[in-house]
Amino acid sequence: MKKLIHIIVQKGWPGLLLAFFIAMGTASCKDNEGNDGIPVIKYLRVTDPTLADSTFTDVNPGTMITVIGENLGGVTEVYINNQKISFNSTYSTPTSLIITVPYDEDFKLSGPNPELPSELRVVTNHGIAVYPLHVLSPGPGITRIAATYPLKPGSQATLIGTNFYEIQRIYFTTDSINVTQEITDYQISNDFKNLTFTVSDKMTTNGWIIMDCYTDDACIEYTPEGPKPIITGISSIMPVVGSEVTITGQNFIDVSNINLNGEIDIPGENVTVSESFDELTFIMPQAPSHSGHISITSMGGTAEMEDLFYPIENMIVDYDEIGSFSSWGTEPPFIADGANPPYISTGNCIGAKGTIDSSNQWWWKQFLNTAKWASADIIPTSTPISELELQFECYLELPMDGPVIQISMGHPNGKDTGGNPYFTLENYVPINSFTEKSETGKWMQCCIPLTKLVEEKTWGEFLNNKISDELNFYINYPGLTKATNVEIYVDNIRIIPIKQEED
Repeated sequence: MKKLIHIIVQKGWPGLLLAFFIAMGTASCKDNEGNDGIPVIKYLRVTDPTLADSTFTDVNPGTMITVIGENLGGVTEVYINNQKISFNSTYSTPTSLIITVPYDEDFKLSGPNPELPSELRVVTNHGIAVYPLHVLSPGPGITRIAATYPLKPGSQATLIGTNFYEIQRIYFTTDSINVTQEITDYQISNDFKNLTFTVSDKMTTNGWIIMDCYTDDACIEYTPEGPKPIITGISSIMPVVGSEVTITGQNFIDVSNINLNGEIDIPGENVTVSESFDELTFIMPQAPSHSGHISITSMGGTAEMEDLFYPIENMIVDYDEIGSFSSWGTEPPFIADGANPPYISTGNCIGAKGTIDSSNQWWWKQFLNTAKWASADIIPTSTPISELELQFECYLELPMDGPVIQISMGHPNGKDTGGNPYFTLENYVPINSFTEKSETGKWMQCCIPLTKLVEEKTWGEFLNNKISDELNFYINYPGLTKATNVEIYVDNIRIIPIKQEED
């Protein structure tokens, strides 16, 4: 204002008009603030205005963030980790910009791509603003230690896992709190899944190896004499005698023995172990006489499978002594002869073989079974149906490409007492519950949730409501397109509690 008065005094009204235009120009600049000055990013925050004070420089993929700064008008491009991202200009003002961090597979993170700058770059029509922004990679996970045991100073060991990104430090500790030995000399594989190091003279006792990465940390127990085996899964809890059994887990190192239910021993020389020591196979020598547990003994100790193995008390039909079978269009139960499919069986099994054509596409062959339902001391009557499943062993010699199975449980021919259709599972094709594939030329365990077979809510309700003890399998080919050969065998039908997934 003092300068304006000075111009008026010195130059009169012409000078006043000039000053007026200068002033108007200055006002115009202020009105367009954010379009002319150098753009600056002050901080990043979440979009929730109530959390405006929560600033950060680390963010997860897929997060929507607000960029706060000055002179941010006229944005033309936005880059994160040197990669151009899309943005909505509607959410842009001279002091803020709302963007979403990409989360698609094409967006590269700085963890697996350390050459990328961890930064946000906002390009405007009057300059560029840059700000540190670290998009977090997935946290690390260590599944096992691959090594030749026992470990001694100088031995090579490899951590196996995932997401070994942006490692801050790795150390060995005997109490999981204090650092016993820093591990500084190591090599990481190109896929960030393996990390190899040399055992030091301070790593001769049991402890833990801890990996601190930028995003998170991970640890694994360290035992120089060899880790204890861990069992996580099995191909079948009632495998057919003579079939191959697969067990998955960890640390199957120098397996010396597998015990089945305390009565059958399989020596280590009859066991095949994978190179990664996380899977083993053996041939089922005979059926146990009672239910129990599998235990595996290896260099690091003995582990026992939690689930029951051969839970005979849960069997409802086995074609030998439990339940019964009524032949109707199907050959009676038989024992495999080793020369023809299914080649092997646990005592008797049942099968159907032949061709489905237009003359019998709706009613071909059936397995009509009378079940011996599990009593309340085996399956409590209060057990929810949602926690139970029907299991059986199945052998397909040929793929079921078109033919399907209908299954009814507790009601003959899928009818109620009034002759009305009852709850029936339709269009079922046997699936190996272990591999989740329909396989041929081998016995496989099949699992069907009981909710797909009955409407009752508890096991007790089913026992009260059923009008028969029948469990029937009907094989047909609705919508037949061509004559098709079918060859299928079934054995060891049981009702089992569904294994609950660990959190």
